[in-house]
Amino acid sequence: MSAPSRSPDATSDHSLALIDEQLASISTRDEWLRLCRETWDRALSKPIRDTIRPDDIAAGLRSVATPESVRDLFGPLLRDLHSDLVALLKKDETALGDYVPEMARRAIDMLLERRDLIPEALVRKLFEQQAVQDAIYDTLYDGLTQFNTSVNPFFADWGLPSFLKRMPIGGSVILASMEALRSEFERRLEPEIRKFLAPFSKRATGQLAEVFLAKSADPKFIQLRKNLVIFLYTQSLAELLARVDAAAAADVGVAIEEILLALVANDRLAARIRDAAQAFVDEHGDQTVGEWLASIGATGDGLVEPWAELLWPAVEKTLASPAARELLRRIVAELDQPIEINRR
Repeated sequence: MSAPSRSPDATSDHSLALIDEQLASISTRDEWLRLCRETWDRALSKPIRDTIRPDDIAAGLRSVATPESVRDLFGPLLRDLHSDLVALLKKDETALGDYVPEMARRAIDMLLERRDLIPEALVRKLFEQQAVQDAIYDTLYDGLTQFNTSVNPFFADWGLPSFLKRMPIGGSVILASMEALRSEFERRLEPEIRKFLAPFSKRATGQLAEVFLAKSADPKFIQLRKNLVIFLYTQSLAELLARVDAAAAADVGVAIEEILLALVANDRLAARIRDAAQAFVDEHGDQTVGEWLASIGATGDGLVEPWAELLWPAVEKTLASPAARELLRRIVAELDQPIEINRR
């Protein structure tokens, strides 16, 4: 007497129960680690030309990075993460320099010693700005008026007024007249100073830009740049971000989202990425991935297991999800169906 046959659903349930047991056991986790290792080893052995397909990369970017994906997913995520990150960093009292080790500081110092660190066009553009010219104008105007007050021998305390005060007769009368003359002199001098400074301050800004560029390799200018960085090392993230309030953080979030929208709407970005990928394939396509990594001094062999361990909880939850279980049920049900062979 033959054993009663199980229904497809009962068979699927029985098979899924066995799968659940495997998922709950350590052996499944070990299988995942083994799979990751074998996948990595296989990837290392494949030629780059067979691994990277520039057209597929460009097409994938166009399908994933769309205005809709930015507005509906990436934009809200970035705004929320940015807001949380700023709030967290504003509580960090650690000096910025504590995050910069000695080797990094030496590398930054070497970078700051380069005279071509800042583009010349940017320096000239900075000193062309009206705000810079106005600042120089106001500074020179204050300097000239103070110089006239303290150095003009006709009005300065050390000049003619001091001599008149020592005169036994008539000095006070002449001094009073001098005060009236001083007021008239300053009234006429003020527009002349402004007339002189209008073109001079504009020339001075250009001269300052040229001096800044000419002396960019001067030890004093190098030290100036280094001192600015040293000052930043002493500041904490909380101090540097103290003025970044909720409104400022929101403005940054809007700016980031709008930039992303503009980028994804620009077909040239995907084309440039595609061209860059193609250039890479043209140069290294005959090498395997492992050979290319070795040529640049990278291996990553010791990182496969840690990354696999990190991803395993997510993989385990995915496999145990209702959608995955339904997929497994359909696969098991298909495997349990008898195979029909067409015979002629």
